[in-house]
Amino acid sequence: MLNKGGRGPRPRRVQGSALALLLLVSPARAAVTSVYLIQNSGWMEPFYTDARAPFRPLLGALVAASQAGGEVVIADFDQDGQLAPRRSPHVDYRGPDDLARIAAAIAALDLPVQANGHLTDADFDGALVRGINTVLDGQPGIVWLVTNNRNSPSNSQRVDENTRDFARRLADSPALPLIVAYPMRLPAQGREYAARGLIIYGIAYGEEAAAALRRLTRAPGLTRLFADPAVQLKPLDQAPLAFTPLSSTTPGLVVDRLPDGGLRIEGVPGGRASSVEISGALRSDYYPHEIDGARLSLRWEGGDGVPGLGATIEPLTLDHLAPGQAAPVRLQLRVPEIDRALGLAGWLQRDVTLHGVLRIELGQLSLSLAPAFAAKMSQIAALDQLPSVFFDNRAVTAATASLPVTLIVHFPVWPLLGGLLGLLVALLLLVLLLMLLRREREHVVSLDGQTRRIRLRPFQTRQITLPGGRAFTVRGRAFGPPSVRAVNKHGG
Repeated sequence: MLNKGGRGPRPRRVQGSALALLLLVSPARAAVTSVYLIQNSGWMEPFYTDARAPFRPLLGALVAASQAGGEVVIADFDQDGQLAPRRSPHVDYRGPDDLARIAAAIAALDLPVQANGHLTDADFDGALVRGINTVLDGQPGIVWLVTNNRNSPSNSQRVDENTRDFARRLADSPALPLIVAYPMRLPAQGREYAARGLIIYGIAYGEEAAAALRRLTRAPGLTRLFADPAVQLKPLDQAPLAFTPLSSTTPGLVVDRLPDGGLRIEGVPGGRASSVEISGALRSDYYPHEIDGARLSLRWEGGDGVPGLGATIEPLTLDHLAPGQAAPVRLQLRVPEIDRALGLAGWLQRDVTLHGVLRIELGQLSLSLAPAFAAKMSQIAALDQLPSVFFDNRAVTAATASLPVTLIVHFPVWPLLGGLLGLLVALLLLVLLLMLLRREREHVVSLDGQTRRIRLRPFQTRQITLPGGRAFTVRGRAFGPPSVRAVNKHGG
């Protein structure tokens, strides 16, 4: 694949590598740009001169199928400094998704010749560094590197050693979180050389670009363009496992697989501890690697407040699982008691939505290249000519797969009905009390030995004067007889 080298202007070297300097820098947030770096050095001569090789139509189809929604850049590369003043990468088009202008840029790709009459050499290290530094300007982007995987900067014969060094730096760089590849057979016979195929690398610079690249590799555009899935080169410790629920042994539980691959579990009982059991299929998308063996374990990470949830998986091992194949598994979640919120809002609460992640951990992991992939690659390049990044599976002994989970916890309806009934009773009592307070009642009172009948509402006060001049105030009560008080001659 890629190798170090190049004599053109380079950023200042740190720790022996311009690539190491650049790729330690975290890109700022921005729209994801798609950069297509197309090799045009001497080893690519067959693809440019063989009219029967569908090289340019492939490039057009790649651009159409893999755009990430941002700016599009078409650029060719060889070795910077060999075609002065032309730089490498040389930008042929930069702008929006314009079909006609992109097609014109692809048609204009050439096979340049140095002043001495020789075809150019290739420097992948310099191309990627300058592509990120000058074309992307340090912003998030996906670099699609189109190459026949044969490199010799400055006619260097240390191809294998340079390749290993460059591949190691790619694997070690945190700024390149995701690298995929699409090897494809594309025979071409040129005037000088012959070729059997190409490798198209997708290199994500920054986490935003990595998320976009993951979406693209699963989207219809690339899955229709390439017969096989993307080869995952990095990371290999993030296992691409997909879980499909098939049935649940827990009554009342509804389990669905969301479009993003996560689980939606509805019907978890609230107010008490419960156990959730789900049977399903665990598929490996570890293309092109076969899981020879692994120990399985399951761990819950509650994102919003289910710290005590326990999780287990059965069986405890995976054996000889090829890419695309699935193994039957059973998940068990031990959900702790989840109570309603406090106050009136809690009593009215019918359900609550909680989010978390199930981590499927693969220990004692052993990976090998699937035989079908090795057979395909032999038609493109000898296995001993492939970059070491294709064989990094040998060093992987553990991996983790993430399964987002949404829990819908339902609370029983009886407390809600009881609360509504209590509220209704309280309202009725209040209405009755108001009616009682507004209704006049007849009372018999004794005033200075004289019996009088008087009608009063609760808390209403009336003054009664007897024929002899004695005065009394009578005040109604909510319950019982009214109160009577004598008034002196002065009204006091």
